Amino acid sequence: MSIKVHPDITAAVLKANLHEIITDEALTTLQVKMYKKNETVVVSGNELKYFYIVIEGRVAIHNYSDQGNIAVVDYVEKNGVLGDLEFFQQCNYLHTAVAVVPSTILLIPLEIVHSHLTRSVSFLSHMCTVLTDKLMKSSVKNARSLLYPAKNKLCKYILQTSEKFESATIPFVMKDISSMMGISDRHIRRLLSDLAQEQIIIKENRTLKVLDMEQLHRYSTDF
Repeated sequence: MSIKVHPDITAAVLKANLHEIITDEALTTLQVKMYKKNETVVVSGNELKYFYIVIEGRVAIHNYSDQGNIAVVDYVEKNGVLGDLEFFQQCNYLHTAVAVVPSTILLIPLEIVHSHLTRSVSFLSHMCTVLTDKLMKSSVKNARSLLYPAKNKLCKYILQTSEKFESATIPFVMKDISSMMGISDRHIRRLLSDLAQEQIIIKENRTLKVLDMEQLHRYSTDF
């Protein structure tokens, strides 16, 4: 007897190059979900239940400080995977993931990963490639973090936070930002003063307003 599978799932599996690995029976357990812009995909600390494979769109990986400040640590795009590190480390989701644009994502239940994917040499080879790519990107980013000035790092944070809130005005608590970025309060004040003199930002109490998004973006792309 033939097994009916939703065409969206079949198409997603093909795009993810998993059609030779997952059986028709297993296909019936998969899901395809559409996420709106700024919709949360996974939450840090939640139990690992699925592999998420981005079919279309872009997802931002967020890290939160103890004070609740947000930093975008990476982006996952087409055929990118969420849950791979956590699966091999046997832990809960490490980061919160949020759709930056409308995104289509394939959800593979953990039991299918165990019963089908981990038995496939081609899948394990693919995972080696994915994890190696993540390691390379992390290594380059850490090197840049050490080499590039604090001004570029601060501008990057301001830009990412502005994009997150979709507003030129963002919350900005000096002590919290200093703690999260590993930059002294005095140095951040000096950097903000420089940016204000360049008419890029205005600092007001516990908020910061971006005046020149284009110049802020230039400083950010240097990091």
